[in-house]
Amino acid sequence: MVKTFIWLIAIFLSSLSIADAKDTAKTVKKVYINQLVQHPALDMTTKGIIDGLAELGYINGKNLDLKIHNAQGDTILANQISARLVSLNPDVVVGNPTITAQSFVKYAKEGKVKLVFTSVTDPVGAKIVNRLDQPGDNVTGVSNFVALEPQIEMFQKIKPTMKKLGFLYNPGELNSITLLNMLKEICPRYGLEVIGITASKTSEVYQSAVKLSLLVDAIFISNDNMALSALKTIIKAANAQQIPVFVSDTDIVKDGALAALGPNQYEIGKQTARLIARILNGEDINKMNVEFPKGTELFLNQSAAAKLGIVFPKELLAKADKII
Repeated sequence: MVKTFIWLIAIFLSSLSIADAKDTAKTVKKVYINQLVQHPALDMTTKGIIDGLAELGYINGKNLDLKIHNAQGDTILANQISARLVSLNPDVVVGNPTITAQSFVKYAKEGKVKLVFTSVTDPVGAKIVNRLDQPGDNVTGVSNFVALEPQIEMFQKIKPTMKKLGFLYNPGELNSITLLNMLKEICPRYGLEVIGITASKTSEVYQSAVKLSLLVDAIFISNDNMALSALKTIIKAANAQQIPVFVSDTDIVKDGALAALGPNQYEIGKQTARLIARILNGEDINKMNVEFPKGTELFLNQSAAAKLGIVFPKELLAKADKII
């Protein structure tokens, strides 16, 4: 009788353990990030996501299973990573930036996963969403697009003699093509001609930068991940011709760019984290609008300016959020 009683208690305790394990498994949320390539802007976005989720109570290793994969700039590898991550039944997947977000879209449309994109310049043009207001298809996210006009005006204040603006980009990145077309429409209003040159792979960047530096008065690198990951190579080519390089990502100014007026990528990451947390908390992703940066920051690089013989206007120095 006693043995039977002990045996029944053991079974009862065992069932409780199994139930507890199941409850614990349910409380651990799975968020998997596919980042295209490593460079400061995307790295800061991912860091913002991690820190933002932690601030909202989702701690990796406790109630959060967070996986971060890097596709090393390879579109095929990005697709393979996304397929593998979807097979693990995550609660949310994150595409950072456009190419990795695109690699998740078909799974989201099939209802296999909930996708939050981040640092995507043109989510509609990239066919990640059909519209910005409650896009549906299990997709929402945060764009990193900010108006081009204030950036162009900043360039001209720094280099008033500028007549030709160069744009080096990867033709495989749709966001870059969108930006180039926008620049070609906007720049003539400012008396500027835009000259675009492509680089389809990293090994082509230096020669493209050399060629572009001979044709223009300044180079603008905006949201192109291949160009940003090879920025030091572009700056080397531009410096040889005493040509300034402007960027849209403030986090990369320290690598030698002259200036940037752009969004805070870390804050974009935290903004993305808030969307993720809303989904993890049970909110309907299909009712969430696509979001944009809350503002811009101005970063100036005095060291780069000195090498080029450029003196920043006092008004810009007074407005700068950071002077390097």
